[in-house]
Amino acid sequence: MELRDIALRVGVFVAIVLVAALITGVGTLPNAGGQTNQSTPLTVDSHQPETILATPPAERGDVAVDSTTTDKTIVIDQSHNNSVSPDAISPFVQRLVADGHSVQFYTDAIARNHSLNTTLEDADAFVVVAPEDQYGPDERAYVAEFAENGGRVLLVNEPERQSADETNTSATPLTNLASTFGFGFGSGYLFDQTQYNTNHRDIYAYPAGDGPLSDGVNRLTLHAARPVTGGEPAYTTNETTELSETRRAQSYTVLARQNNVVALGDRSLLGQEYVYTDDNEVLVGNVIEFLVSGNRSG
Repeated sequence: MELRDIALRVGVFVAIVLVAALITGVGTLPNAGGQTNQSTPLTVDSHQPETILATPPAERGDVAVDSTTTDKTIVIDQSHNNSVSPDAISPFVQRLVADGHSVQFYTDAIARNHSLNTTLEDADAFVVVAPEDQYGPDERAYVAEFAENGGRVLLVNEPERQSADETNTSATPLTNLASTFGFGFGSGYLFDQTQYNTNHRDIYAYPAGDGPLSDGVNRLTLHAARPVTGGEPAYTTNETTELSETRRAQSYTVLARQNNVVALGDRSLLGQEYVYTDDNEVLVGNVIEFLVSGNRSG
């Protein structure tokens, strides 16, 4: 190869290297004044770790109850394919037991030998969490009579487990029992894309007024909530909260009371993962106090 061809090829190689350096920002080139231009890294503020990492929910406090009442019997239903177990609501159950109350789970095995009416005869409070089977007419009548005679009832719902296409969000079977007391639960789930706690489904709720259920609570964080209709609202969401079924933004009720019955649209408040977020543990203490402070007359 002639010397002239070698020089030409070397020159082309050097030119390619210089162009690549300009494109990738690696290396330096002299400018017209003989100075060196150093490439400046591109920084996008919204992509920095401190910006995109969510702040975890604050976890503090303990579930506490002011009531000195003891020896009450709380029955928790498991006989209607309920989405509940002692582990799923352990802070709630442990506080009741620690305060000297008896907690009984009404299971399928017990139901085969003892009717719900018989079981409630010795109970002071009845807790129903996210059933997947409906309550029959006789059962609804038993629970209604129980509440009318001074027994306390807690109805806790949650959005149904969703399929991949998020279509499984219809009203749950708890609605047919809740309607006995004038309550209902909206279809779908609540979310907020403006004000939320780490996730758009971790919505905030605030006391709707003064009362024993809101005592000591400034704000709640609900993880998977349905709106509650009927009764006297105790907690409501921000106006920016939306319902998945309608995409309508408004303030929704998530906890309400009607005499001896309380309806709550989120089971996560009773569980280990969310009970210590914001003032959730204070609410759980207030709910427990509600359950054990009734006086049955029959």
